[in-house]
Amino acid sequence: MSRFPKWLAVVLCTSMLLSGCWNALDIEQMLYIDSIGVDYVDKKVVVYLQDIGFSNIAKKESNQKETEEKIAVVKGTGNTVEGAILQIYSSSQQRLVWSHVHSIVFTERALKNHLFSQAMDTLDRYQEFRYTIWTFATKDSLEDIFYSRPILGISTLYAMLANPKSVYNQYLLIRPILLVHVISKHNEPNGVVRLPYLTILKNQWTENNMPKPHLKMDGFCFMQDNHLLGCLSRKDASGIRWIDKKTERTFLHPTKKGSAILTLEKLHVHIDPQLKGGKPAFHIKVKAEGYTTQVLEPTPIHKLEKEAQKKIESEIRHVYEKGLKEGIDTLGLGHLFYRKYPHDWHRLSKDGTLPLVRDSIQSIRAKINITDGGISKIRQHKSPHQKKR
Repeated sequence: MSRFPKWLAVVLCTSMLLSGCWNALDIEQMLYIDSIGVDYVDKKVVVYLQDIGFSNIAKKESNQKETEEKIAVVKGTGNTVEGAILQIYSSSQQRLVWSHVHSIVFTERALKNHLFSQAMDTLDRYQEFRYTIWTFATKDSLEDIFYSRPILGISTLYAMLANPKSVYNQYLLIRPILLVHVISKHNEPNGVVRLPYLTILKNQWTENNMPKPHLKMDGFCFMQDNHLLGCLSRKDASGIRWIDKKTERTFLHPTKKGSAILTLEKLHVHIDPQLKGGKPAFHIKVKAEGYTTQVLEPTPIHKLEKEAQKKIESEIRHVYEKGLKEGIDTLGLGHLFYRKYPHDWHRLSKDGTLPLVRDSIQSIRAKINITDGGISKIRQHKSPHQKKR
């Protein structure tokens, strides 16, 4: 009989010391936070956590009847963000997991009371928390925001709060922003952060002949140095898309009569900060190519291009002057001036902000090239000069 190998005995004894995964928890034993909400009510910090079930996410092989996805919202109140979270912990029946958060929503009240930095200080100390989450602002109830559901039983994981980029890619007007970029701009000198502004549409969508509340990014809230400067509606803020270098494609009604709709892409924007007479001056140039999406009246392409250029220049001027009235640097001109003239920025700035006036923007020039008329009735109206182009 052969002797038992000593090396095998050592391996067996050592393996008994390994802990393995004996303390691992199953999915159903934990609560996965999908969204965080921060509010300020009656001089108290209120934190909301949205937790969703996973029953409708995976494909079911059985013929079991599909049920509506479960959404749970819990609220905690305290003197600080951490205090509000601890109150939630005290009543939780399962462990809360922070590694799957998709979004964070601040109310205007929370931003006005400087809770952004406090929330970041608290969440930054959680090892599970990540900065690649979408960041929003709102005036509406956070509970209503979190309880809004997509139509047709689609999982909340594919709705606007968790996946706003899919909506933006189709209707490119209000660009969503990740928390990592919010923090980056927030820490820059004269850096103005644009947070997408959420509202609830209650009657536009219906399901089974019943109203189905839906979320909509309806403008921007502007923040600088942990202060909320103000918010602008989608209509007033539409000019921001023309100075956003990440705008890939957008729509435009070039004429007031709505005789055509253009799709513009290949956007190039250049903002040139200058120092003239000891004062800041800016020149803005925008170039884009486009095509007609709809034409109600046959219109020469050169006329559509001219009207589109005027409309773009008007939208940029409008959002800039609207911001001046509210004390907001909507176009982020102060930071651009700082990057090019840091010493002059320090000399001219007041409380970390470069003073701007209406004439600070000395020129806005847009150049639009419609490359495809879409239908022959439009192409035949090209001028000889445009045909050569």
